[in-house]
Amino acid sequence: MIAYAPLVGELDQQVEGVLTRQVLDAESPYRGGFMDGDRLVGSQSISAVASLGYAYLLAESRHYRSEELLQRILLAAEFARRHRNPSGCFDLLTTNFDSAPDAGFVVQAIAPVVFAARQQAADDAGAAEIADALGELIQTAAPGMAGGGFHTPNHRWVLVAALAQAQALYPELEVSATVDAYLGEGIDINADGEYSERSTGVYNAVVNRALIRAAHVLDRPDLLEPVRRNLDLSYHLLHADATAVTSISTRQDRDTRAVPTGLADGYHALAHLDGNGFYAAVADLLVARGGSGLVCLPNYVLHPEWRAARIERTPLPERYSRVYPASGLWRVRQGAVSATAAAGLTAPFSVVCGQAELAAVKISSTYFATGQFIGEEFAAAGKGVRMQHKGRNLIYPEKDYVGGIYWLPIAERVNADNWQEVRGRRETYELPPLEVELHAEEVAGGFDLHIRTSGGVDGVPFQIEGVFEPGGTLEMDSALVEGRAGHTVFLKAGHALYRVGNDAIRIGLGAMEHTMWRMRNSEIDEGRLRVLIALRTPVARTLEIRCGQWSDAKGGFL
Repeated sequence: MIAYAPLVGELDQQVEGVLTRQVLDAESPYRGGFMDGDRLVGSQSISAVASLGYAYLLAESRHYRSEELLQRILLAAEFARRHRNPSGCFDLLTTNFDSAPDAGFVVQAIAPVVFAARQQAADDAGAAEIADALGELIQTAAPGMAGGGFHTPNHRWVLVAALAQAQALYPELEVSATVDAYLGEGIDINADGEYSERSTGVYNAVVNRALIRAAHVLDRPDLLEPVRRNLDLSYHLLHADATAVTSISTRQDRDTRAVPTGLADGYHALAHLDGNGFYAAVADLLVARGGSGLVCLPNYVLHPEWRAARIERTPLPERYSRVYPASGLWRVRQGAVSATAAAGLTAPFSVVCGQAELAAVKISSTYFATGQFIGEEFAAAGKGVRMQHKGRNLIYPEKDYVGGIYWLPIAERVNADNWQEVRGRRETYELPPLEVELHAEEVAGGFDLHIRTSGGVDGVPFQIEGVFEPGGTLEMDSALVEGRAGHTVFLKAGHALYRVGNDAIRIGLGAMEHTMWRMRNSEIDEGRLRVLIALRTPVARTLEIRCGQWSDAKGGFL
């Protein structure tokens, strides 16, 4: 359970690591900055000073009002003054330079320190020095943040929160017009509670944190509504081990497998603001599985009254089936088993069972450039969902082609420069699209995927592909093989059982109507184990997926 005192203990341990990263060489131009894992010291690294500030200001810390920490903080502030841009903004050396958004991240990191330092400034000269030194960085960065723009959707809310906090500290700053302009655009969240970047692993947390901060300093409780909706969705995107579904993300967390601990402070804050035991329990889960709750410490700094608050936890549901039509998602939990069906992806279905993971079920054919299944239509259907692949030809951008296309002669001069433009005006000879329907439904012990083709032509090579995370074993009727990355196996008949320990996922039935190891138009995932079921059109087949604890003694699932 998240509590204030243990977090301060974690902070004290973190401070030791932060201090070792600070450059102290008097001859170094980076003196005072913090070195990252790439041995770079960017001006944005000043964010690391927040931990030192908290440790100096919190009476429960063993570093409380430490003279050494004070000097380290002032040294870091001096580094940031030397290395910031004339705009007042900072550089993120891995990608962004003279960056208003990265200045926003810095301000979000250090603003709570300045708020807390100001409260102690009257009776501690060191706190007053911290408030002045770090506050000056915020004050100077504000005009650059207001005029510097953004790259990605979440940057807008980072800037809003940072500018709002800057103005709360320095009311004379003229940044409210920028804050109002960004907020006037509306929050980029759909009816299901999903932000536009779909980033369960990273940027959902960034947006939630920013909106919570902005709601607090602007006295805008309406900004908490999108946060609640996203938190409600995000729990249902967690597997049993609290790692998150990231296959839907449009950002760098896509297809990663980690506990999204960054979401914990959002759950923690709304638990206190709403007296919500469900949010409190999710925050506890993320911190327990993720290993650290320090992301929640700023909540206690900004809201000291929460330190003694006790919220009764609500048990978290471990069995559910939820359809999110606006997002094209279906999420199912059956205890240790969780499944995801998603429209718009080349991996429309996946299952996690403990340590065993069927990372994707993919469907493809060789039919022109239309064969890789992507759910273009999505709807709830019985105990599951139905998706339809319409057979669009996506590699020719000049026109919305469907099905098989051949181009006919045209009475124009054609050269390398106008080839694509002219192609869009040509008459065509067309073959009907090969459409594929996928109906995924929950059944006892697992899932059935009903796959049916229509249109196209007969005899087209077709495959269903099970893509497993490596590290387990794959057992078939007459073979047992190691589940290594980069290996491909044809399931000729019967079932294949993939196991990691006793966690098991079984798929079938197999077929081998061709031996295309690397089917054209299919995705080849070299980092995983591929199990192929090889067919020819027309296809009307059910892929059975069963999950659970396997017993060799019983010869079946427990």
